[in-house]
Amino acid sequence: MLTYEEIEKILPESKGIRDAGMSFASIAFTSDEEQPKGLFIQNGEDEDLQTAISKGAIATVWPSEKELPFYTPNHFPVFLAEGGTLSAVLKILEENCHKVSLAKEDHKTWVIFPESQYHALPNDLVEKVRQLIQSDENCTDRNGVR
Repeated sequence: MLTYEEIEKILPESKGIRDAGMSFASIAFTSDEEQPKGLFIQNGEDEDLQTAISKGAIATVWPSEKELPFYTPNHFPVFLAEGGTLSAVLKILEENCHKVSLAKEDHKTWVIFPESQYHALPNDLVEKVRQLIQSDENCTDRNGVR
């Protein structure tokens, strides 16, 4: 599973608690889906952090230029992404593709795509994420190790 420390290496600017022992069972690109031990990715107009938290999010990736909702808990981990959350998540997935899956699997972080058209992701992004996750032979970590 992806850990807090692995996300922090890519997105060092953060708010809330720093918990090196935290791991993420899921990454969700929408607030509407169940996301157990989830890392919620703020995407487009979907700023409903409260719903994401109620669906299981334990942290979020949020655009650094966008104000956090006033109700964000002080202790809630927020990784701030410059230049957009989607490009930040691509970098996270590229460097940790051996730790993620498109389905629920033990010891891997499950990537959850939005099911509704309202929160849809660009098709090319979805395809790139699928290719990253499914091509283990091309997967390397930050040190270039397969």
